[in-house]
Amino acid sequence: MKLVTKEEREAHFNHILTEAGKGLFYGAVLSTGIFFYLKKRHTARFNTFNTSIKTCIFCIPTIGMGALWADNGSVEFDKLMYSSDYSQSKVMEEHREWAAMSTSDRIITGLNSHKYKIILGAWAGSLYGSWVLVNRDKIMTTAQKAVQARMYAQAISIILLLGTIVLAMKEEEINKSKPPPIPEWRKVLMQKEAEEKELLEEIKRAKAKAETIDNKSN
Repeated sequence: MKLVTKEEREAHFNHILTEAGKGLFYGAVLSTGIFFYLKKRHTARFNTFNTSIKTCIFCIPTIGMGALWADNGSVEFDKLMYSSDYSQSKVMEEHREWAAMSTSDRIITGLNSHKYKIILGAWAGSLYGSWVLVNRDKIMTTAQKAVQARMYAQAISIILLLGTIVLAMKEEEINKSKPPPIPEWRKVLMQKEAEEKELLEEIKRAKAKAETIDNKSN
């Protein structure tokens, strides 16, 4: 039976933590949507809810999705780790690279990995927020409000795109600072050498144990 190393436990924990964070984010978005839907569409019923019920409306979907994504992340990590030796080495290599990064580099890498989701979500949120803001004006017509809200959303979209360009430049700087990647054939040789070395160590330990037993019997 193979014992799990400390590094493997850390990689497993970090993967679960990342997936749980995604679940909490999506759960928070869903909870916010449910909360405001009930508040706007069922105002009379919503006003009868006490603070505990309102808190549950927001917390239960958030925590539930966080737990679900964390559990799925654990299963996914086990599949990646123990499906093949190559997959396991790939996971551990990515974990070592992530562990060697500074906090700022981790944030930049994480944002850059999900930049399209962030852009889409932020654009949709800005469009809705712009409409809510413009809709307060009682003088403009609906068409004028729509044009005004779209202009605000387009301005925010430009800012987001500029932000992604900056993130891409930072990501390139981080990649340049990393050591050159090891070729796959070299990784295979290193793995074979490590396995042979481990096998020789096991043979030595077995011989030493056998000699100890022989000495005790004599």
